[in-house]
Amino acid sequence: MATINSKLTIKKMSIKNRLVLAPITTNYGSQDGLVTNDILCFYKERSRDVGILIVEATSVQSSGRIVPGSLGLWNDSQIPGMTKLVKTIQQEGALAVVQLNHAGPRCPPDKNQKHGFSPSDVAFRPDVEPIEMDTQDIELLINDFSKAAIRAVKAGFDGIEIHGAHLYLLSQFLSPLTNKRKDRYGGDAKDRAILALEIVRKVRKELGREYPIFFRINAVEKIDGGQTLEDALVIGSLLADEGVDVFDVSLIAHGGFKVLEDNPKVTSKTLLAGSSALPKDQPSGANVAFTTAFKERIGLPVIAVGKFGIGKAAFKAVENEKIDMVAIGRQMICDPKTAQKMLAGNDKDIIACDECLKCFATIGKGAPMACKVNKNLPF
Repeated sequence: MATINSKLTIKKMSIKNRLVLAPITTNYGSQDGLVTNDILCFYKERSRDVGILIVEATSVQSSGRIVPGSLGLWNDSQIPGMTKLVKTIQQEGALAVVQLNHAGPRCPPDKNQKHGFSPSDVAFRPDVEPIEMDTQDIELLINDFSKAAIRAVKAGFDGIEIHGAHLYLLSQFLSPLTNKRKDRYGGDAKDRAILALEIVRKVRKELGREYPIFFRINAVEKIDGGQTLEDALVIGSLLADEGVDVFDVSLIAHGGFKVLEDNPKVTSKTLLAGSSALPKDQPSGANVAFTTAFKERIGLPVIAVGKFGIGKAAFKAVENEKIDMVAIGRQMICDPKTAQKMLAGNDKDIIACDECLKCFATIGKGAPMACKVNKNLPF
């Protein structure tokens, strides 16, 4: 019977245990998308005990950053810093996977370049106008994901993860909330998946059959009209056929549309908001059933996420629910030794996250990530 201490092999990846550091947006990168000392410190402290470390959302285009200090792989000048980051992670004992992303209209504003790419003109923030993508924009995006994946290989990453969750650009194409297109990239779940499928197909062709490709996906979107589990499973099966090896299963835990009134006498704007953070009243492992559905329907290795840092939920997910890997995010921000303590059975020594969401709030303001509990970040 597998436990969180058990080894796991996925293609060429020999993974020492079942714990994963979830991709955490830190805003510790430079304005040019480069690795900084703070990035190196943050990941070094959290690489020692997990089997896999997934580096935060790394933009494939300069206009697609989540925050101003997002890491990037949109040009070759970013490879040396990423190489140094990979070596830092691997020297501490974890495998290094990088998440590739485009934030779409959730990116910071930039007056100097075309940005805010969107499937269907849905806004997420008042200072970024969404730009409905044409076929030329889409072709460029596919190529840029592929080029970023090639740079990731050159930097030495053990695998890549394509970010198709959390209502960033690829997720927006997958979701009926945000994809209202009338061309081949819109329609039912199969048609909404076409862009993601084309990206995976292109990346798989460039990287070869044996290089590990992860895909992060929303199992559900708990917003009226959002993506359903059945739609997600249809999309997941198609992605598996194109060469995805691992599904990192997340969700939109809550959200909705709201009207922002800049000046009620002049104009108003409808914005969509959604969060992946489970509410405080949700228990550890609340997302396990969705992840199990992916495992049972598709049969590929899966990663579950959702407040696994303290308690026996992580153990139960692997031992009882047959989940392959369990990801820890916020808990590893406030206590970087969480994985070590979990593996040793010393939960009582873990410095607990109090779920205040200060980490989310600081990066949401464009500031470097901070934590109410851990005053010593990036350590």
